[in-house]
Amino acid sequence: MRHNGSATPKQLAILAAALKELGADLPLTSLERESLAAEIMSLFENGIETLEEITTALSKR
Repeated sequence: MRHNGSATPKQLAILAAALKELGADLPLTSLERESLAAEIMSLFENGIETLEEITTALSKR
């Protein structure tokens, strides 16, 4: 399901976990981490919302 810029607390927790897991080796203030966060949000906004789906989608890039 597509999202309109809002997320439930559960969804926010998944998004945060995705960034924490997938960006673990990136410095907190790096452009790479910011880019990863933007990619995760883009996936979420297009209906990809589980950690597994996000990880799979990003592994294909």
